[in-house]
Amino acid sequence: MSKLGPNVEPRLCGIDAAANLFSLIASCKLHRLDPEAYLADVIRVMPYWSRERYLELAPRYWARTRSRLVAKEVKLPLGPITVPPPLAAEEQRATS
Repeated sequence: MSKLGPNVEPRLCGIDAAANLFSLIASCKLHRLDPEAYLADVIRVMPYWSRERYLELAPRYWARTRSRLVAKEVKLPLGPITVPPPLAAEEQRATS
């Protein structure tokens, strides 16, 4: 039974979504990123990014990923983003 009552699922109240967002903001701060700018950038590039490479969008790797994007494209409010090729395995290990 939920603390919210016997018939209320916590995830229906947005608790899970809020916890995920707070965790993401804390991770941004841990990696010295501005959470608002990070979220704006990630929301901007995510539609063009393949699901298999979503980890590159995590706060831990965002500075490296952002540096590989075309700056002019990211600054535009709309339009396609050129997704850089994946890093080679040895480059990923060197910067993890």
